[in-house]
Amino acid sequence: MKICLLGSCSGTEPQAGRHHTSWVLQSNDELFWFDAGENCSCTAHLAGLDLRQSRAVFLSHPHLDHVGGLPNLLWNIGKIRARNQQPWQFELPIYTASLNQVQAVFDLLAETEFPCKSPMFRLQEGVVWSDGITVEAIGNDHLPPAADGTPRSFSFRITAEGKKIVYSGDIRRIQDLAEWLDDCDILLMENGHNDPGKVCCCLADAGIKLGRLIFVHHGRAMLEDEKNIIAQCRKLVQFPVDAAYDGMTVEL
Repeated sequence: MKICLLGSCSGTEPQAGRHHTSWVLQSNDELFWFDAGENCSCTAHLAGLDLRQSRAVFLSHPHLDHVGGLPNLLWNIGKIRARNQQPWQFELPIYTASLNQVQAVFDLLAETEFPCKSPMFRLQEGVVWSDGITVEAIGNDHLPPAADGTPRSFSFRITAEGKKIVYSGDIRRIQDLAEWLDDCDILLMENGHNDPGKVCCCLADAGIKLGRLIFVHHGRAMLEDEKNIIAQCRKLVQFPVDAAYDGMTVEL
């Protein structure tokens, strides 16, 4: 089982060597997508991942730096299937806080040579997937709630092959994830809206011991001074701390 980090940048203007947030969990030869920032399918394909093995997509929230690569992901799956003499039609369940946005992606693809209309499900708190892996969602206040009070931004906890991975999505406070962190093997923690040093101080003060902390969704501070920021973070906690980069692979 491995994590493939396809995009490590927050929603800045284009950055050399960086694309917007996306990562894949590869478990038992199946691919589970978490966010789909620009260029995610290109990075995955060139890294040797077989996009035809995709099982589901989980979108933390509707901002473009987390969903901008979704049309190309779906289009590329159809293209690769066709080139391998397979029916290009396929179904890939998509879990999202915005059904309208995903429908707009389907409408866009309807005008191409590989139209797609996969099952889509509105994210809710609790277990949202339990087939091969388990994915739990919890709402956060990165975005205001919908009119009916349901969250529009989510964090995820993934349990697979005896390991637990927490993906923050975009959040305001590391404390929002406290109930998930004690038995966490890997925390993928965004730093576009959180100071990495303060995150590590909060974890240390709470006595939380992670298997590994990997910062993702890099903000400008990390992009400009990654080496020093990570060095300082490593002094604050007793577990490994790293900064994600595009194409990074983590074996579990």
